[in-house]
Amino acid sequence: MSLSESKISLNGCDLRLRREGAGAPLLFLHGPQGFADWPEALHILAGSYDVLAPDLPGFGESSCPDSLEDVEDLAYFFLDFLKARGLEQVHIVGHSLGGWIALEMAVRSTQSVASLTLVDAAGLRVIGVPRADIFICPPEELARLLYYGDGWQEFVRYWTSPEFVDLFDGNRRTAAKFCWQPRLFDPRLERWLHRIDVPVHIVWGAQDKVIPQAYGEALHRFISGSRLTLLRDCGHMSYVEQPRAFAAAASEFIREIAR
Repeated sequence: MSLSESKISLNGCDLRLRREGAGAPLLFLHGPQGFADWPEALHILAGSYDVLAPDLPGFGESSCPDSLEDVEDLAYFFLDFLKARGLEQVHIVGHSLGGWIALEMAVRSTQSVASLTLVDAAGLRVIGVPRADIFICPPEELARLLYYGDGWQEFVRYWTSPEFVDLFDGNRRTAAKFCWQPRLFDPRLERWLHRIDVPVHIVWGAQDKVIPQAYGEALHRFISGSRLTLLRDCGHMSYVEQPRAFAAAASEFIREIAR
C-alpha cells in the first residue's frame, strides 16, 4: 500500500493522518518536534506493517480543541481514535512525547493494544539526572541537543527554511502547552506503570542528551518483563538518526511477540 493522507474528525479535532503499508496495525506517535516529511524509518516499517502516523492534535496540520488540555487528555483521545478506526491488536510506537502518551494510554486500557515500543520516551522523572530544557533554546542549540552526530545541521536547515519555520514554531507552542509544567513528566505516572499488561520494548539512544539513558533504564525497572535496547552513537532523535537500526529493533521485537 502506497503512502496516503487523509483528514479525520474526532472529538472536535481535525486530525491529519498519514498511512502506508499493510499487515498488523502500527500506530506511530511522534515527539515534540513533529515531522513534515514521511520519515525513512516509517517507510521501512511499512514494508511489514500497516503504519498509521497522525500529526498529534495541535501539531503539523492537525487542530487542537480546547478540551485537550494535557497528556492525559491525549491518551484518552488516542484510545478513542483506536476505537473509532476499528483498530485491534495495535502495536503502538511512541517517540518522546509520543512515548509518554503511549504510557498514559496503556495504564488506562490495553484492550486494543498488542505492544508498546517506547522510544526515548518522556513521562518520568529520575531525581538526580537532569534533562535538557527543549523550550528555552534557539533552533541550532536545540538541534545539537537532539542529535549525537551531524544530523543537527540538516535539522536546522529543514526547520528554519521559509517552508517550515511557521510549522516548527507552531509545534513548539503546542509542545509547551502539553509539556511545560511539569517539564516532560507526570509525577503520578510511575505509580501506575504496574498496570501495563502488554509486551513493552524500550528503545533508547545511548547518547541522548535530552532524556538521558538513565530514564530508559528506569522505565525498564518499573515495567515488569520489558526489554531495553540501546542504540549506540545515537541521540534523542533515534528513529531519524539511525532509521534502519531503529526499524530493525522495533520489527524484531514485534515479530518475536507475535510467534
